[in-house]
Amino acid sequence: MFTRMNSPTSDERSLSTPRTLNCCQSLGQWLNIGAIGILSAVSAMLFIQLQAVSLRVSSNQSQINALKSQIESSANEIEVQVEKQRDFTVINMAGTFTLLSCLITMFHMTAHLRKMNQPFVQRKIIAILWMSPVYALTSFLSLTLPSGEPYLAIVKDFYESYVIYQFLSFLIAVLGRGDRNAVVMKLVRHAGHLKPPYKCLNCLFHPPPQESDEALANAVLLECQVLAMQFVFFRPATAILRFFLEA
Repeated sequence: MFTRMNSPTSDERSLSTPRTLNCCQSLGQWLNIGAIGILSAVSAMLFIQLQAVSLRVSSNQSQINALKSQIESSANEIEVQVEKQRDFTVINMAGTFTLLSCLITMFHMTAHLRKMNQPFVQRKIIAILWMSPVYALTSFLSLTLPSGEPYLAIVKDFYESYVIYQFLSFLIAVLGRGDRNAVVMKLVRHAGHLKPPYKCLNCLFHPPPQESDEALANAVLLECQVLAMQFVFFRPATAILRFFLEA
């Protein structure tokens, strides 16, 4: 009798089984909710940490960019200063050699002026010696004032053509003491070493150079004068043409 009272009946067993299942389902739901909550909290913490890391990286990147720009500006300033120092050094060297060339040239010119024994020769020497100061000063001014270089180039080219003319006159003055006929007579003595002039200039030679040694000497001297004067006229013309083309 005691055993029958303590053993569960079939109805009680059928009622306890759904309750157990409900409890298990509820427990599983709460476990799922807890797991989702934990995962959400971990995800939120990771997101916050990622945001903090990104902010730190962006701030470090901004610092790096600022430092980079500062280094670049410092490098540019140093480069500008080095360029200025180099230009200053170049100008100092150019000025020193310009002054030196002018002083040496002035010394030679004053020596000729103190002893003017052959004026017809020494005047041409002085005119030729002026080429060194003119070239030195125009080059130095072109270096210090680049905007004025085209105008200074015209001055230099004009004086260069004038010096070529003076040099030819100097040769005639030295060989014939200013007398062209005397130069021709000196060339006649060395007619065997004279090269016949260009055939395109035969229309300028009277008499023709084939007639005699004197005619050949006269033609050779005239050829030198024509070619020199060609440079004297064309050099300034090309300088002016270049000035207008580069303007």
